[in-house]
Amino acid sequence: MNFQEIISQLESSKESRINFYFVTEEQNQEIYALLVHVMGYMDKLYLVEVIFTVLKELLMNANKANAKREYFHRENLDIQNSVDYAKGMSRFQENIIMKWNEQLERLDGGNYYISLLIKVEGKNIHFAVENNAPITGEELSRINKRIEIAKNFNDLSDAFADISDSTESAGLGLVLIQLLLKNSGIGSEKFKIFTNDKLTRATLSVPEVTSPIEITTTLKTKLLNEIDGLPPLPHSLTKIIQLCNNPDSDLNMISNEIERNPALSADLLKLSNSAFFANRSQVNSILQAVKVVGLKNLRNLLYVSGVRKIMDGQYGKMMDVWDHSSRSSFYARYLAHEQNHGGKIADTIAVSALLHDIGKFLLLSVDRTFFQKIESFQRGADSGNSTLLEEMAVGLSHPQLGALLAEKWEFPNDLRVAIEYHHKPFLAPEDLRELVEIIYMANMMCDFQEQKKGFYAIDKNLLAKYNLDNIEVFSDAVKKMEVLYKKSNA
Repeated sequence: MNFQEIISQLESSKESRINFYFVTEEQNQEIYALLVHVMGYMDKLYLVEVIFTVLKELLMNANKANAKREYFHRENLDIQNSVDYAKGMSRFQENIIMKWNEQLERLDGGNYYISLLIKVEGKNIHFAVENNAPITGEELSRINKRIEIAKNFNDLSDAFADISDSTESAGLGLVLIQLLLKNSGIGSEKFKIFTNDKLTRATLSVPEVTSPIEITTTLKTKLLNEIDGLPPLPHSLTKIIQLCNNPDSDLNMISNEIERNPALSADLLKLSNSAFFANRSQVNSILQAVKVVGLKNLRNLLYVSGVRKIMDGQYGKMMDVWDHSSRSSFYARYLAHEQNHGGKIADTIAVSALLHDIGKFLLLSVDRTFFQKIESFQRGADSGNSTLLEEMAVGLSHPQLGALLAEKWEFPNDLRVAIEYHHKPFLAPEDLRELVEIIYMANMMCDFQEQKKGFYAIDKNLLAKYNLDNIEVFSDAVKKMEVLYKKSNA
């Protein structure tokens, strides 16, 4: 995809058409990168995740529709005949969905196509997904039924609880689109499906002005009350933080305060002797450790220590969250070193990565089963941002909850921004974007290592920036980091 050519076409109000035989995950990754360009040009970056989620669902539906017709043709079944349709669909899951990787080879260069169309008219932008597979009466009935059902739901938790139709793996698809468009302020009426005897076209028009609906749920109220009820950071730690922030503080005074806290002393000595602080000799005293790591790193360590004490005390030791965060922190430091990121962001990188998921403690504490269901719904998916599903289900995502916690505990701005935007680095303030991009990439590499996400879920623009936009190169980099991470914890 030539992004500049597409932008040029949009600037001249021409329709840009991108054609496919079968939309692969790699092409979805390119579409996401394209949307960052296009929506940035339209000054609507905040809608990237919504638009991408809708388009990906429509493109997948077009893939399935074409694969279905190729399958019916191969089996000598008439898709318009109700008896043949029932016969073909009884084996569709087994022969098509369960053999999805074979469909590209079957459809590539064949008679079926899919097109993504984009056009700008003034301040409005129009999208369409088209394929040359007319909808059957039975398919149209199912589509209309799902759209009607979606009107009854206010949030995704309602839909998860109620939707049981898994025919063709459709389940939540159209309901998801309706909820997204309604809650984002685009409006569900801006989505339409047209079909005739030659093609099917799904259209989405994004107006100049969108007014998002504030999602209010019982869970959201419970979460906000939970934040209000959490204790402040321990006084013993805030006292040291204040000393670190005071330019007139004496290092001996700071060291004496730290020595009163055995756990903090042990963490500080471990940090000062780590590979990220190149010391020729072992650091054995707290005063020496303070000098080695510096006051900013010390202050950040205090935030981590305070948060961990509160979270473990309130919710028990959620080791899955802390293990992921610890790995992310190591990966982030490594990436920063590889990219020669020194100066003002270097000190914040590791602690930002360590704290980036603190909002998850709240989500898991109020309804662990439901949020694990959201994670498994997207596990391994080469697209997808679970934070969008969290927002639809609750009204708040874990990065937003993390930012509220950071505000409550008076974190410095760089930490708060890294936590809030670690899934959407392109929305971060420009002066802190590099910091957030590293946290994003470290988090995604950990998700890849932990088999939560695939390579094609990652922003192609950032992969290119870090010279990781080749899946083999990326995989090798993750393997290398994981070996070093395990060695550091041995």
